[in-house]
Amino acid sequence: MTNPVHRSTRPIRTRHYRHIEELASESRQDLPESGMRRRAIAMTLLQQYSPLPERPSLVSSADGALEAMVFTVPAYVLRHRDNPLWKVYSDMFRKLPAYTELHLLVPDDGKTRPQLENWLREHDLLQRCHFHEVPEAIKILVWAEDDYEVVHDKANGSYCLLQPHSHRRAADDYTGYFLSKSLGINRVKAPIYFEGGNLLVGDDFFLMGADYIVDSMLDLGGVLFPEKGTLATEQLAQLYRRYLDHERTFFQVGSLLYVPQEEDQKFELNGETWTETLHNKNIEGTVQPLFHIDMFLTLAGRGKSGKYTVLVGDTRLAAEVLGEELGNYGIPDVFDDVAALLERQGFEVVRNPLPVTYVDDP
Repeated sequence: MTNPVHRSTRPIRTRHYRHIEELASESRQDLPESGMRRRAIAMTLLQQYSPLPERPSLVSSADGALEAMVFTVPAYVLRHRDNPLWKVYSDMFRKLPAYTELHLLVPDDGKTRPQLENWLREHDLLQRCHFHEVPEAIKILVWAEDDYEVVHDKANGSYCLLQPHSHRRAADDYTGYFLSKSLGINRVKAPIYFEGGNLLVGDDFFLMGADYIVDSMLDLGGVLFPEKGTLATEQLAQLYRRYLDHERTFFQVGSLLYVPQEEDQKFELNGETWTETLHNKNIEGTVQPLFHIDMFLTLAGRGKSGKYTVLVGDTRLAAEVLGEELGNYGIPDVFDDVAALLERQGFEVVRNPLPVTYVDDP
């Protein structure tokens, strides 16, 4: 039996923003890993009935004009006073270019859309908004980008919404479903796993966090048989290029160092025993410091050298700027290792401050 750790290096920080219970509960997964594997295998059979793009090309994350953006707006974004989520949405709506059309997926509860319309009208934004109502029984989430990737078929100029074989949260699957029906865009399932937040698309390449590539490997274990002299992982990389992009180079992002997994730790405060969770949401065996690469990588275009610049978060640098003690939970060496890997892949890497913080919930 171990003694509680005395938390002497990190001060107590209480929540400085309103707690939104509906958002906190989103981490619950509806589909277990066994279900993911079953659906992955089933989709290798069923996807043959969907017309796949002949020459798929991902829409860039960094290039081109923001002609249109999709937002999912659950009811709880507007439900509470002093809502931190609504602060983010309303700030984003005001800052987008004046030519950007907004596609808003909202529940058909009779409340959310009128509230949004009133605010948008007051801020002279309603004329470029398009509403797409989703049955209230489908509990849409705030993470609009994770459900699908927009793929351009260079063979005929059409676009489609490409989804992974499954979603761990059922509502994610329906976001693309209802959006494709409303916009009249084809929706296609691929027998691989990905989430939009773990994928970044450059001019002639795309990056994906290695954790979800491993997930695809495990999901397809029953149908992915390596050819003689090749690794199954090499075949899997070919599958990603086949379904996502025929022309861009595919790079995987991760760390070769050990990445700490989520753990609970006890400590004492004023005679009471507390429990804190460190490295939240890091699963066992993860190779990413954060579960989505768009949380610590930013595409920044090509410099004079011709190399593509990628900004990589630096927790050590952020601590110096803020005058704070970093501590081991910032895992700066893991972020350094990710930066080194990208440099070896031919990218120009620039480090930028990535603050990591926490709240203590009594």
